[in-house]
Amino acid sequence: CPWQGPYHELSVHEAECTHPTKTGNELMEILDEMDQTRKKEMQLYNSIFSLLSFEKIGYTEVQFRPYRTDDFITRLYYETPRLTVLNQTWVLKARVNDSERNPNLSCKRTLSFQLLLKSKVSSPLECSFLLLEGPYDDVRIRPVIYHFVFSNESNETDYLALPILDSVECNKLLAAKNINLRLFIFQIQK
Repeated sequence: CPWQGPYHELSVHEAECTHPTKTGNELMEILDEMDQTRKKEMQLYNSIFSLLSFEKIGYTEVQFRPYRTDDFITRLYYETPRLTVLNQTWVLKARVNDSERNPNLSCKRTLSFQLLLKSKVSSPLECSFLLLEGPYDDVRIRPVIYHFVFSNESNETDYLALPILDSVECNKLLAAKNINLRLFIFQIQK
């Protein structure tokens, strides 16, 4: 049974748990799902380890600050000050629920982010990047590796999902005065 929780709730869970009554086939399906999840996690961590062998790696702490648009219906968004990684200037932007008109009417919260290259480059800059929780935050983020080729004509990514575990974790981030994360950029050499 994959249940996790505090010890004092264990007896209540054991009384209600349906796993002891499942057939062998049903249990095998659950175990297969767990194996597939584990394989995906291992592939991700192997990808991260291979990125760590790149020649040019940079990281920095980023702090998203809240702002409001000047539109008739104002929208909340977040932006970082300019930051320097791999001798380039960058900015991160984030928005709540992909800037839906009334995110306050939904109990589901998501954050998406965009990485912008502010420097001019002489040749395309191919990068892999990921955002993780900062050293002093307790918000859990699943690592996801994103790829993009930056150039002077194409200097910003699309908005990408910030892989926060769930709405509760997202609300923790949004309740904070600032959102503190850690950005890693890996430059792919040709």
